[in-house]
Amino acid sequence: MKRSVIAVLALAAASGAAFVSSADELLRRRFELPNRDTLELTLPVGWTDSLQQPEGGGPPTIEIAVSRDGPPQVFVTPEWPDPLAREIRELPALRDAVRNLAERIQPQAAESRIEVRLLGGTEGSGYYFTATERDAGPGDFRFMSQGALQVAGLTLWFTILTREGEDTVAVQALAMLQSAAHHRTGLDQL
Repeated sequence: MKRSVIAVLALAAASGAAFVSSADELLRRRFELPNRDTLELTLPVGWTDSLQQPEGGGPPTIEIAVSRDGPPQVFVTPEWPDPLAREIRELPALRDAVRNLAERIQPQAAESRIEVRLLGGTEGSGYYFTATERDAGPGDFRFMSQGALQVAGLTLWFTILTREGEDTVAVQALAMLQSAAHHRTGLDQL
């Protein structure tokens, strides 16, 4: 099963192909960020989202459940650059950051080596990896995809959790991220 999930994710990421659905099966959601920009994500119908803002400020996390009463399985934290700084995260630095995440979870992974893969989006690129929990119990989330995607100057840090038989959830979540749109308002510079 592990190979089929990884193969499906690799095929979707390598081809840059988004999950194909009719307009009736997708819901475009717009999230206003604390820096006054907006992020748009296209969720499959039936998926529900909530925006969690940490106390004391900082980037929020969008938590997405794939069923109305289910637990969150997709977590997206947008990170925006400081408007006064000239530094924008470069792809090699992003790849290294995702590689560091993979190295940290390696001891709990069933895979002997975790491969970091390129993820193309409509407004940028990023990297991700997929790992299998070595000691997952019955009903636990066994598979995790984690990474970061640049979306027009915004970095989306994400985690996707799935169980056995939920191969399409990871594919749909990656497609949602690949089609993400970032709209700068410029209001954070006033």
